Amino acid sequence: MAETDSITSWRAHRWPLLAYFVLGLLRLGHPLDLVEAIALTQADLAFSDWLHFGYSPGYLLLLNAWASLSVSLGWLHAFGWLTGLVGLVLTPRVLRGLGGVHASTGAMWFICCSPFIVGHVVRVSPSSLALITIVVSCLCFLEFLRAGNGQWLVGWVAASLAAQMLHGGLYVLPLMQSACMLITRERTHARQKLWWIAQILPLALFVSLFADPLTRFLQQRIGKVPAPMQIVEGLGRVAGGMTLSGTLATAALILFLIVLGLRAQQGNRRDPKRILLTMGWLVPGAIWLLWLPYPFYALIAAVFLAVVVSTGIRTSPQWGRQVLWTAIFAVYAWGHVAVLR
Repeated sequence: MAETDSITSWRAHRWPLLAYFVLGLLRLGHPLDLVEAIALTQADLAFSDWLHFGYSPGYLLLLNAWASLSVSLGWLHAFGWLTGLVGLVLTPRVLRGLGGVHASTGAMWFICCSPFIVGHVVRVSPSSLALITIVVSCLCFLEFLRAGNGQWLVGWVAASLAAQMLHGGLYVLPLMQSACMLITRERTHARQKLWWIAQILPLALFVSLFADPLTRFLQQRIGKVPAPMQIVEGLGRVAGGMTLSGTLATAALILFLIVLGLRAQQGNRRDPKRILLTMGWLVPGAIWLLWLPYPFYALIAAVFLAVVVSTGIRTSPQWGRQVLWTAIFAVYAWGHVAVLR
């Protein structure tokens, strides 16, 4: 049965994955920007310096090994392109766990063709590895909720520790998962003890590495909220490379899809999966738009937002589904062309 489900899943999602493969391939020769060049330079430093800079020591270690073979543009971008593909191959199981089989196919198209996701994953940055840790963390969490198997919890701890070696902000995902467990403690009573024991290592690592940056953020930036227009423009950045009018149109489309998806949400409001689905796009999305425009937060939000959007579109009549998917792919095509031309 597991083998049959795996084959069915591959057949259902092979076209979105192929779309990502082609779109990523087109970006392999894109010139390095300043941030990418800095990351490549830092990869040549000693490991102790990586810890000092606080910039993804785990990623720099792998990038250093990868760049030792070649420093051509295609080769450097291929690392993110291929590791991003690994993350996307694992994603359908998470999408099915959050929204069901019917929502997963549309959600995969929403993710795999996004200019924002493709662009950040293929860049010389930790984004592709962050996507893997996000997906593995969610997968292990959902399976632990379902079966209560301690092996899934071990995988969750490993993913959480690896995520923090990429960026401390990724700890927001374990915090949201813990909030789900706390809110649904009566329904998940049998899972509570193991879950809270598993928090010790990720929390200890976060406190040891990121207590000072977190303190500075709470003291200096938490009250600095951008103007509403800047928030709308930030929401429209998911298409990438657009003019102001295109950015505003994209933001309006996304807001409409979110409202449509929220109206379509059904089931028990105390269901931990539903709670995680809501917090999963709302919390990191708000952090990304209001305070810290790092792509890691947007990547977390994108996985959950894709399920919300796909669920909402499925509740529309056939003509409405056609119009909405046409609008999404038109915006995506506009974004890709703007970057690649």
